[in-house]
Amino acid sequence: IGTIAIEKSEELSDVLRKEGVDHNVLNAKHHEQEAKIIADAGKPGAVTVATNMAGRGIDIILGGKAPTKKSEIKNWEKEHQKVISAGGLFVLGTERHEARRIDNQLRGRSGRQGDAGESQFFVSMEDDLMRIFGGDKIKKMMEVLRLPEDQPIENKLISRSLESSQKRVEGHNFDIRKHLVEYDDVMNKHRDYIYSKRKEILTKDSLKDEIIDILNDQITKIIELHAVGSINDWNTKEISESIIAIVGKNNLPSDFHKNIKKYQTSEELLEFLKNLVQDMYRKKAKKA
Repeated sequence: IGTIAIEKSEELSDVLRKEGVDHNVLNAKHHEQEAKIIADAGKPGAVTVATNMAGRGIDIILGGKAPTKKSEIKNWEKEHQKVISAGGLFVLGTERHEARRIDNQLRGRSGRQGDAGESQFFVSMEDDLMRIFGGDKIKKMMEVLRLPEDQPIENKLISRSLESSQKRVEGHNFDIRKHLVEYDDVMNKHRDYIYSKRKEILTKDSLKDEIIDILNDQITKIIELHAVGSINDWNTKEISESIIAIVGKNNLPSDFHKNIKKYQTSEELLEFLKNLVQDMYRKKAKKA
């Protein structure tokens, strides 16, 4: 019996226990028992409640795991034949997964390598997949046909609706993975740039030219942002505060604010600020 989550498997296990149905639970919570549960899952009358961990890679042998002792082989062959006569392994899905691949993996546990087997899935209108993607259409159809809520429906329309819903979920999940890869590419570019700059800093004897270039770039951006248009439109307060943020308030000359206002063009102001900051940097570099 396939379920989509550990919580669902435990909930179903409680129901089966109350009904007196002997069964095992395979949901990755009982690691030490998993091998034995899988080995016994193919025995006659065995009931195993499992999550999607019982999908790909799990081989359930009809009649249970073949014994290694010769004395036990005849008894196992009888059990094996008994299961085949009963129709083989029956896979019952209590709900459809978001991905068709997982459903197909669960189906693939039965009828393996020519063995007898059968699979059937049950879907409720309250299942997340149906509730979010397309359950309303089928509900309306049931209302029109006046079908009772507990009336089972087997129709190609439902199968198509389910597959359409699963395709939409798969497409959505694909987009998420695609965007994640795109974000990762951006992070890689940032990482490559940072590591290349780090290597450059570690291997160079002097970073004087690079630091001056960075200071010039910052000052150019300040002027482009706050010294636009006529001199009356300049935001000298923001220019002053931005320069203070770079060099520190105590390092500026006392006539700095006066000098800013005496320039008539942004080009002149830019040249003044570049020279001022470069001189301050050179003086500080000499002291160091």
